[in-house]
Order: sequence, then structure tokens, then C-alpha cells
Amino acid sequence: MNTNSAQAKKPPAKHKERVIMGLQAMDFIQHGTEASLEIVTPLGQRLNFKANFIGFDDQQHIFFTMPRLAKNEYEEFFMQGFNVDIEGISEQGEGALVRFRTRIEHVVYRPIQLLVFPVPQQAKLVLLRNEVRYELRLPGDIQMSNRKLRVILTDVSSAGCGFSFDAISPEFDVDTKIVLEVINSTNGDTYALSGAVKNCRKKRGKQNYGMVFDEPGKANCRRLLSNLIYDGTKYVFKSPKKDQSPGT
Repeated sequence: MNTNSAQAKKPPAKHKERVIMGLQAMDFIQHGTEASLEIVTPLGQRLNFKANFIGFDDQQHIFFTMPRLAKNEYEEFFMQGFNVDIEGISEQGEGALVRFRTRIEHVVYRPIQLLVFPVPQQAKLVLLRNEVRYELRLPGDIQMSNRKLRVILTDVSSAGCGFSFDAISPEFDVDTKIVLEVINSTNGDTYALSGAVKNCRKKRGKQNYGMVFDEPGKANCRRLLSNLIYDGTKYVFKSPKKDQSPGT
């Protein structure tokens, strides 16, 4: 190993982090949003799965949906008192990961299946975005092997964007290279937002993805942003200017 070159490299930039009270953390996770959970047994065994955040009550209980797992996994991991690490994505403000540790308080199988945890004393909020992100709802297409997938561009910044589509559609793996094509219907201009998928979550029956742009994608994004205007609730394409020249 070349120690000189290793020392010359700058350490990666740290994400902005802050600690918040546990009950306050619940306000950062939208109801129905998918989160990542990891059960840790006293022997150090771990089980990772996804579950939807249902909400919390005035007695400081947190409720999550039950994942579909093998019977032996329920018997081995879903025991009262086992620690659980939970990570959810907050879409408020600059966007953040909400991370905290709690424990299994109740496992409800009937009449409906629920996981119940106590609200943690504190949680960690890890800010994800260093740039302004614009909320919008623009249709776009991603070219698949045999067809175009219609998606909705939900937000965009100079470095990346978010998009969503119906959950029954195909799923993209993290780091998959894609091109999200947006067309301005008023003038036909096309913006090819190219880059790689970085995260995925399911929310209210839809797949929600985040992607980071490559250099051509960033250039096309700058073109896109220069042609958007805020309409009071979201960003939309600017209306074409009317010809002011006198008629002949």
C-alpha cells in the first residue's frame, strides 16, 4: 500500500448531524413512509427488514407494520426487549435521515399484525442535502429495455433529483445508471437528467427514488432550472413569451 498517496487524500466530508428528542423525531417521519429496521439479539444476531411507519400515540408508543418473514425468523427475532435500530427518511426542509434505537415492546399478531416500540429518548438527524431543492411535479420518462417508464419528477437540485411511479412497476437497484428525460410540452425542449440511483422507499402505493446526476446530467439540470418558475405552490415551466412585434 502506498502510504504517501493515502495520506494525501482528504477525509470524506461529514454529514451535518444533530441530536433531537425522541418524540420530536416522530414529526420528521411521515405516516405511511417505509423505513429500514434492524433487530439485534442479545447474542449479536441481526435481522434487517422494511416496514411502514404507522404513527405514535399519547402514551409514547411507536407503531410499525409487520414484515412478511419465515416463521422461524419471527420465533428467533421478534422477542420482547430485543433492541431495534430504525432509520427513516425525512422529506422536510433539506431532507434527512432519522436514526434511533428502541426496543420491542409488543408483537401483535391478531386481529392485525403490528410492531410496537417505545419512543426513544433521543434520535439523530443526519442532513442529506447541501443545496437548495425545488419541489415540482413534472412528467418524465425512463427508457427501459423494451418500453418507456412514465415517472413523476418530484423535486430537483443542482446535484440530483427525486422521482416516483406506481409500486407495481419495475424496481431499480442502487447505483443503477438511468436517464430521466423531461420534455417541455410548450416548446418541445428535452432535458436528459442522467446519473445513478441512490435510494429507494415505498410510500402510499408508490416507488420513490432519489438519484444523483453525472456531469452531463448536471449540465442538463442547469438548463432545466433556468426554465422553471414558481407558481405559488411548486415549480413549473415558464410560459412562452408572446410575440410583441406588430402584425403585418
